[in-house]
Amino acid sequence: MIQPGLERVGQLLKNVQFPWKAIHVAGTNGKGSICHYASSLLTRRLVKCGKFTSPHLVDRWDCISINEKPVNETLFRQIESHYMQLSQSEGINASPFEILTATAFHIFNEEKVQVGVVEVGMGGKLDATNILNNQAVSVISKIARDHQSFLGDTLEQIAQHKAGILRPNVPYVVNPVNEWNVNNVIEQYAKDIGAGPRLTGDTVELIETLYASPDWRRFSESLRPFQRDNVVLAIVAVKEIVASLGITLDNLEIGEMLVQLRKNVNPGRLQHLKVPPVFGKLDESEREIMVDGAHNPDAAIALNDFVLKNERQRTILGESPPKDGWPITWVLAMTEGKDAHQYLKLLLRPGDNVVTTSFGPVDGMPWVKSMDPKQLFAIAESVQPKITGLHMPTTGALRALCAARYVAGKTPPIVLTGSLYLVGDFHRELRSRSDHTWWTNPEQDEDRAMFEAIHEEERNRVDVALISQDL
Repeated sequence: MIQPGLERVGQLLKNVQFPWKAIHVAGTNGKGSICHYASSLLTRRLVKCGKFTSPHLVDRWDCISINEKPVNETLFRQIESHYMQLSQSEGINASPFEILTATAFHIFNEEKVQVGVVEVGMGGKLDATNILNNQAVSVISKIARDHQSFLGDTLEQIAQHKAGILRPNVPYVVNPVNEWNVNNVIEQYAKDIGAGPRLTGDTVELIETLYASPDWRRFSESLRPFQRDNVVLAIVAVKEIVASLGITLDNLEIGEMLVQLRKNVNPGRLQHLKVPPVFGKLDESEREIMVDGAHNPDAAIALNDFVLKNERQRTILGESPPKDGWPITWVLAMTEGKDAHQYLKLLLRPGDNVVTTSFGPVDGMPWVKSMDPKQLFAIAESVQPKITGLHMPTTGALRALCAARYVAGKTPPIVLTGSLYLVGDFHRELRSRSDHTWWTNPEQDEDRAMFEAIHEEERNRVDVALISQDL
């Protein structure tokens, strides 16, 4: 259950101090990427850095990391248990996210981090993370409509919640592509409370050094505009916080770090990877899928921009794309209550294929439910009648990908998206099946046999579905 408000988390943390400095990140889209880049840059500058993002991707504790490594499970469970018991014994009735927030901040203290990069869970003003009193810089990413039942239906109402993370005399930076009305709300709130100064990524210093450097060009040449925006917000925040720590960070040094970061994968964000149980052994199959956690219409705009320029135009297995680009086979699951119609309207094209599925229960968030795959497929057909595909009768990301393989055929790209919870299911299912030992380990014989049966079932299911659609 979602319970906005600071009273309960304040009771949990009433005797806890925050000796570290925080980069606090709010917004609708791009928060996770900003946190990823900020934490990575700080870690490379040898600043001990904690990061707290939500939701978790694979395991509940992977939302908390120290120097880009997930915290130890034993430590996580020990501290989480402390706050669960405290909530019960003191009658606090804290929500799971409030307990998770307290756990993250306590772990930052235990690990003696210098900086904590903290992503807002939902909104800002009444979010549990806003209990922080140690912000060195606040960041507001792109704002769009999401969680309207809690934040309001208009962008102005949503922006008011996001602006709630600002603090008097604390510098802040805002994504410049936000609409003028959003920007006005944030600026007025900042003025009312005395927040600032407002920082920018368009300084002469950055333009003449970092942005003019060969390293920046190498790093940014393949990025879409929204990705560059997120990187710049992270850079501005990092420069501000290292300065507050008395640490030097040269702009050209940032460029060198970013080039190194190109090799880093931000799981669930425009991620390409092989799926051996679906397409064959790692050394025998070149087939990759793309995985992205875009889950609202604004994120779909960014995803579609990337897919149009990349996935639809890729050379795949030596074969060039058709004149109008490859049709995409979409593997989709969405959370109940999301605007699936507008989301799919932004992604689907005539000739695309769709396989709708559902994600399983979300650890620590029992209120989160997956949309019925049959309902989601019906919405897809209403948006784009000229699609083919099917809805899955059972959960399972890899099973849905098996179906997608037979729907797509040999070449066209497959994109799994719609929900970070689906992405999490995918990574959990793939984790024990992604290396060479899965194919030869006798202990995996039963699992391999299960996948052989799944392939047969999904091949037959797809054949029946496509024949019925042809009729």
